[in-house]
Amino acid sequence: MGLLGKAVAIHNVNFAGTNAVSGGLRVFVTSFHRKNPLFHGIVFDGASPDINSMLAGHGTAYNDLPGGNCLVLLSGGLDRELFAHRLSHSTGLTVLSQFSANSVSPALEALRTY
Repeated sequence: MGLLGKAVAIHNVNFAGTNAVSGGLRVFVTSFHRKNPLFHGIVFDGASPDINSMLAGHGTAYNDLPGGNCLVLLSGGLDRELFAHRLSHSTGLTVLSQFSANSVSPALEALRTY
């Protein structure tokens, strides 16, 4: 597999809503942060198959977390509270945590328990 093929494979793994593997969550958050220097995160209790279609076109990213929870990343210009409320209501999932970050380290620290 060439370098371009590897890059496409990494992108597909990180943005397809697959389980985060060792280092995968760091890559997922880092990739999102490169495009969005200020970003928000919302952790939901559980996962919903419909959540990806609800997020389409909003500049967001979704990933399953180990333990059955899921993470939604939003660009800093979006209203985190509104997204959390609407997604929780639409999917029936409970919001476990929310955070805002301007670098990868505080985001990963906020996600440590999940």
